[in-house]
Amino acid sequence: MLTRIKVKNFKCFEEEELELSRLNLFSGINSMGKSTLIQALLLLRQANEQGALGRGIYLNGMYTSIGSGRDLLYRDAAEEQIVIGIASEKREYESQYIYKGEADFLSVADPADVKENETDFNLFGKGFSYIAADRLGPQSSYQKSYYEVWEHEYLGNHGEYAVHYLDMHGTDPVKNTAVLYPEEADKSLLRQVERWMGEITPGISFRTEDYGHSNRIGLTVHQAGIAAAEYFSVQNVGFGISYVLPVVLALVKAQAEDLVILENPEAHLHPAGQRRMGELIARACHGGVQVIVETHSDHVLNGIRLAAKCELIKPDEVRLNYFARKSAERNGERITIPVIEKPVLYKDGRLSFWPEGFFDEWDKAIDALF
Repeated sequence: MLTRIKVKNFKCFEEEELELSRLNLFSGINSMGKSTLIQALLLLRQANEQGALGRGIYLNGMYTSIGSGRDLLYRDAAEEQIVIGIASEKREYESQYIYKGEADFLSVADPADVKENETDFNLFGKGFSYIAADRLGPQSSYQKSYYEVWEHEYLGNHGEYAVHYLDMHGTDPVKNTAVLYPEEADKSLLRQVERWMGEITPGISFRTEDYGHSNRIGLTVHQAGIAAAEYFSVQNVGFGISYVLPVVLALVKAQAEDLVILENPEAHLHPAGQRRMGELIARACHGGVQVIVETHSDHVLNGIRLAAKCELIKPDEVRLNYFARKSAERNGERITIPVIEKPVLYKDGRLSFWPEGFFDEWDKAIDALF
């Protein structure tokens, strides 16, 4: 499990070090640095998969595209050197990168052969999942990739391989018992995903159809109350199902010590579905999965709070991080700098404090109305 992430002269951060736990919630208004720390992790994953971890980082690739060096360097950096570091319970890894404004590959200041044990982080493991905010909408068919699905067990950044994964692994038993849907005896991946998806569309079930040599696969959906033989194209049942399927699948398939990074899992979900998504995230983490979730949803937060109160997760397994800005003085000028506020979750679901702007818009609206 990752226990810490550190960056220096990295985009909006002059220097930041953040402690991590099992469940790590990143929230805050736009452009405050939530995605920035996720990008730092994705750059390391990207470099490792490209065999470049000991030599440098590619700024544009499979997991993230930043641009060039000038897009990465902190604008008021005192020195033209960028640092990314991570730590687990067993080891640390940190590299300094030499700045080049036009380059899309930044070399490490001290190149070295990276030993196998130095990459023994869940960030580099086979159980890693990253589901971006811009997921696929409803499609007439979806991509297949035996390499990603079998070798990497990966769903794709945008959920593009989720349907293929479900087709190939649907009968596999779910190994993380903490995410098993209550009162469902069938522990297969497909059935468990269907039950959790039922929190969005009750009574839903899936059927996949392999389109053979086209290297595409179809997904059709059945809903309770409709004739058993009638399955409809996912294009005819709304955005919610296709948007949330990769998120639910990533959480249900994950095993202990895997790392799952989710961006805006609440997209296209109604409030009750968002709350249950928070519960599912909490359950996965209590079963040993590490999750970093970026969210703008107070309902997701409340699902996590309720999970703590119902003893579905221990409060000390949760880290809440609110990304904001504060005013500071530098060289006689007033500037704003990023700050991360960290309310503590108690076992009854209460928080130690509520930072200004931390999911308090409803209270502000009520005050304005009355």
